[in-house]
Amino acid sequence: MNNLTIVMYHHVREIKNSKYPKIKGLEFISFKRQLDYLENNYKIIEAQKLLDFASGGKDLPKNSCLLTFDDGYKDHIEYVLPELLKRKIKGSFFPSASPAVEQNILDSDYIHFILACCPNYKELISLLNQLCLDNGITNQELKNNWIKYGIATRFDTKEVRYVKGMLQHLLPRERRNKIIKKIFKKYIGIKTEKFSKELYMSFGDTKKLVHNGMYVGGHGYNHLWMDKEDRKSQETEIELTLEFLKNVGAPIKKWIMCYPFGAYNSETLSLLKEKNCSAGLTIKIGANNLAKDNLFKLKRFDTNDFP
Repeated sequence: MNNLTIVMYHHVREIKNSKYPKIKGLEFISFKRQLDYLENNYKIIEAQKLLDFASGGKDLPKNSCLLTFDDGYKDHIEYVLPELLKRKIKGSFFPSASPAVEQNILDSDYIHFILACCPNYKELISLLNQLCLDNGITNQELKNNWIKYGIATRFDTKEVRYVKGMLQHLLPRERRNKIIKKIFKKYIGIKTEKFSKELYMSFGDTKKLVHNGMYVGGHGYNHLWMDKEDRKSQETEIELTLEFLKNVGAPIKKWIMCYPFGAYNSETLSLLKEKNCSAGLTIKIGANNLAKDNLFKLKRFDTNDFP
């Protein structure tokens, strides 16, 4: 009783014949097959069931499963929403707010699309290293960072992991963004606002999710690594997140936070509790026992972990 499996999705679209056939994501036909599997093996619940447990200990159904969709992609309104409505399933969506409000691009997506569009990773790493040298990084630091970041993970090669690590962490944010944008211009070459409108849900799209009974929760405003920000910066992120949720008609009392990159620290948890948040979603892998687990450190499976 009160065991909860949470599944995490990002891109869900028709990928193979699309403009970006190498983007990492779930083919729409595979998404439909996976929903078949989940419906046959779990009780797919709405986010309110989790919130009811958090506020009053109300039991969840046996084999409960929550579907979560991160980052606010256009895929979620064009592919996911119609399929969920067709099946009478309630999904939980966690868009970062700034793309919908300001039509910008999250750093993580700059990187994902650079990797998807670059024909040669050796060439990409050579360009990246040269731009880093131009911005004050030494050759020895590059060698040290290859040792640090050039380690394959279960979803990424060592080359991909190196590029991600360097572009997410190495330089101060302003200089890092300049490097990312130069590389993006070389390999994709689309203006930021146009690309953002193609990639992300609009403000109106997000309101449509709420109107159709889907849960919309927090995923930050600028999609920051919260554990690397000071308390003031984190507080600003959370306040901007709540303002966005309020404006699209989503709940801002007894709400759920989905940590960007799964990153948080004790300051994050303290601030969320002050802001009437009830639960937090990580990217740690595993099922949850709500009676025992910390509700602000809930684990999730990746879509790739299921048939």
